[in-house]
Amino acid sequence: MRRINFNPEYVAPILSGSKRTTVRRGRRRYERGEVVELTVNRRPFARAKVVWSMVKRISELTDEDARRDGFLSREELLRVLRRIYGRMEEGEFVTIIAFELLRPKP
Repeated sequence: MRRINFNPEYVAPILSGSKRTTVRRGRRRYERGEVVELTVNRRPFARAKVVWSMVKRISELTDEDARRDGFLSREELLRVLRRIYGRMEEGEFVTIIAFELLRPKP
């Protein structure tokens, strides 16, 4: 089973449902309906089903994309992406992965 790793600060928003997507650098392929394990420091905390995934350029990211990812604005999302990945160009590709939580780990 594939894993999607998160920083610890995102566990609560994921479990509460306020974070329903994740934005990852580069082009990645996730199939609709694929079940993935959500992890922190490579330790599982939940399973989720991929609802959809989409590749966009950074310049195409919107406030709506940011809100689904648990951020207030596109600018806030970009600040966090640059903190995680370092310098990112507007023409660079990212993959947005939308997921539905199946069940948290005890």
